[in-house]
Amino acid sequence: MIRIRRLPDHLVNKIAAGEVVERPASVVKELVENALDAGATSIAVELADGGTVLIRVTDDGIGMTAEELPLALERHATSKLERDEDLDEIATLGFRGEALAAICAVSRFTLTSRARGEAGGLRLAGGGGAVARALEVPAEPGTSMEVRDLFFNTPARLKFLKSPAAELAATLRSLAPLALAHPDVQFRTVNNGRPVLTAPRAAGLRERIGALWGWEVAERLLAVDRETHGVRVHGLASPPDLTRANREQIVVTVNGRPVRDPALLQAALEAYRPLLARDRFPVAVLAVVLREADVDVNVHPTKAWVRFRHPRLVYETLAGALSETLRRPAVVPATPLAGADGRGLDVAPAPAGFAEQPALFAGAAGAAARGLFGQVLGQVQDTFIVTASADEVFFLDQHVAHERVIFERVRRELAASEALAQTLLFAEPLDLPPQARALLERWRGPLERLGFAFEGFGGGAIVLRAVPALLRGDEPRHVVEAAVDELAGPRAGEPTFERALAFVACRAAVKANTPLAPEEMERLVAELGAAETPFFCPHGRPIVSRISLHEVRRDLKRSW
Repeated sequence: MIRIRRLPDHLVNKIAAGEVVERPASVVKELVENALDAGATSIAVELADGGTVLIRVTDDGIGMTAEELPLALERHATSKLERDEDLDEIATLGFRGEALAAICAVSRFTLTSRARGEAGGLRLAGGGGAVARALEVPAEPGTSMEVRDLFFNTPARLKFLKSPAAELAATLRSLAPLALAHPDVQFRTVNNGRPVLTAPRAAGLRERIGALWGWEVAERLLAVDRETHGVRVHGLASPPDLTRANREQIVVTVNGRPVRDPALLQAALEAYRPLLARDRFPVAVLAVVLREADVDVNVHPTKAWVRFRHPRLVYETLAGALSETLRRPAVVPATPLAGADGRGLDVAPAPAGFAEQPALFAGAAGAAARGLFGQVLGQVQDTFIVTASADEVFFLDQHVAHERVIFERVRRELAASEALAQTLLFAEPLDLPPQARALLERWRGPLERLGFAFEGFGGGAIVLRAVPALLRGDEPRHVVEAAVDELAGPRAGEPTFERALAFVACRAAVKANTPLAPEEMERLVAELGAAETPFFCPHGRPIVSRISLHEVRRDLKRSW
C-alpha cells in the first residue's frame, strides 16, 4: 500500500504553502521533522562547513518503498494528509508535502530509503529538482537524505549565507528545541567530522536537558505540571536565581512542536517578572498539550507560529503553572546575614574570587573641565551630565560617554602591553547550549586578547579561568552569558577585536540611574573631550545632545 499521495487541488489551496529554504538550518529542521514523523528513534546529522557544503540526515524510521520515493520529491505529495478534515487536527510536524521538493530544487541531492520489511532500498540522485539517476541499493531500514552545494543554482540566495560558523550556530539553534521536545530519540550532529551536539536517548526531559545544557542546570530545574479544562502544561523551569542573559533557553512546545509564539513567551516571563531583573531570563522547557482540533498550525510556512481556539485559557494555564511552581517554599535559598542594625538580611553570596568593583573613575579629577564640552553644571535623573560653554548647553549620556572613554583607553593600553586579566580564585565551569559553545569558540581569539581565559574547547566542558580586570566586579557566568548574547546579535558580524572590546567597554561603563560625584563627572567630561571620537559610542549611539544659548536668548527675547 502506497502511503504517500498527491494532495487534491482543493486541499492544496487550504494550505499555508510557500516552503522557502533560507539557509542550512531550515534544511536540517525540515529533514529532522520528517525523520521524527517517520517514527525514528535515532537521527544523525552530518555537516560540512556548517551545512553550506554538505548536509546529510540519516534516520531509522519506517522508510519509503520504491513506489513512494519518487512521489516524495513532488510538491504537495505527503503521507500525512488525506482528507480536508485532517487539516483541522494535524498531529505531525510536517504536513504540506513541500519540504523535499523545495530542498531538491536548490541543491544537488541524494535520497536513499528502505521501508521496513523490504529486501532492499532505492536511491534517487540529481540536482536542481530533477532526478538524474535511480538505483536499487542495499540499505538499512530508514531514510538518508544528502544535500550538497546548497543554492548552487540560485546565486541570489547563496550570497546571503553567512560564515560556516554562523550557519552552524543557526542549525544548532533549530535542532536543540526538537531534541528537547523528543527526549526518547537519539540525536547526534557532527560538523567537519567533529561532534557538536550529542544527545543519547533519555529516560525523561531532565536527562535530555542535562545532555544539552549541563547537569548542573538540569538538577536545579523545578517540575512544572498543571492541567485546566483540557489544557496541560508540564516541563521543567529554573528557580529565580538561575537565569540567563537572553531568551534562548526558554523552549515552548505545543503538542510536540517547538513554537515561537510571542504570547506564550510573554505568559512565561510574566510569571517570573516580579522575581527577576529586566535583563535576566529564566531557563525553561515547557510542553503545552491540548486537543489537535484546538490548535491551528497551518498559519505560516515555517510552522513555527500557531493559533489557539481558546488562547486566553492556554496563556493563563501556562502562567499559572509557572506561578504555582515559583510559589513553593524555599524555591530560592537565601543566605541570612546580620545588618548594621542587627536585623537579618537576605543577600546573595558574592562571586568567588572577586574583589569589590573599584571606583568608577580612578585618579584625581583635577581642575573643572572647560574643554570641548565646557564646565560641568550637574546631573539630571542620575543619567545625564549637564555642561555648558559660552555658546551651548550639553546633555551627555553618562553610560555611553564612559563606554567611549573606556574603549579608547583600553585600545591604547593594549597597543603598548597585554591586557590586564583577573584570574578567578575558583575556575568557573560554563554550561552552555551547543550553539553558544560554537559562538564562544568563534570569538575566542578577540575575547582572550582582552583578558578572558577559556579551557575545554577540544570536547570537554568549557571552563572560564580569567576575565578582564575591568569586569572583576561582575559575576563571571553572567559576563560570559552577556557576551554570547551580545556577540550573537544582528550587529555582531564576523569576529573582530573592536567588537569584542566594545562589549567589554559597555559592560564596564557606569550605568544609567547612577549618582556621580562632581569630581567623577568632571573627570569623565574631560576624558571624553580628549577622545578621538567624542560624539558616538563604539556601537554608534550618540553621546551628546546640545542646545544653543543663542536660540534660548532668542526664544526668551533676551537681547544681551
